[in-house]
Amino acid sequence: MASANKSSKPQSKLDGGNSRRRNSVPVASRAADRASREREAARAKELASKNRSRMDIAGVSVLIAVVLIILFAIAVPLRNYYDGRTELARLNESIASAQQEKERLQTEIERYQDPEYIRQEARRRLGLVAPGEVAYRIVDPRMSQGESLSTDKQAESDQREWYEVLWDSVAEKPQVSVVSGNGPETPPSAAETAPETPAASGDEAEQATPAPTG
Repeated sequence: MASANKSSKPQSKLDGGNSRRRNSVPVASRAADRASREREAARAKELASKNRSRMDIAGVSVLIAVVLIILFAIAVPLRNYYDGRTELARLNESIASAQQEKERLQTEIERYQDPEYIRQEARRRLGLVAPGEVAYRIVDPRMSQGESLSTDKQAESDQREWYEVLWDSVAEKPQVSVVSGNGPETPPSAAETAPETPAASGDEAEQATPAPTG
């Protein structure tokens, strides 16, 4: 028994030395392992940075696409809104102008419902006069008496229908001055305005009287 124990002790010592030799690593191999681990770590960092940059580019692209979609979705209603506002302003202006035209026409209708205004327009446009009034037409003094007062246009107007003549008289608006009052209906004739000749004396009468024949 004692010999067996003695023989086992050296064996255990030998086994312990072998295990220490197996676990011990040379310094060169440890440096190589450290360098390889550093290279792997650097490579992993580089890959991570590349992946991060790719993710950043993709994220920015997605963000830009989302912003463009939102802007397009907002731009169409905004454009329709501003177009509607412009059209509404134009319609309001047309309504205001139509309202002004309506008021003007209403005022014109009210004028023509006034008998005094109708008489005034009849005097001014048609040359009509009321009973007891005399109308004087002013002639240009530069016109000579030998010149004809009627033109070809007036001669043609005499051959037209009565409604055409009436329309021309309304459109041309002839200037007629009306004098109210009890004036003479006709201008004095030349016989009335001519001065009286003095009566001949007795001698002149005898000379003027022819002698009777026997």
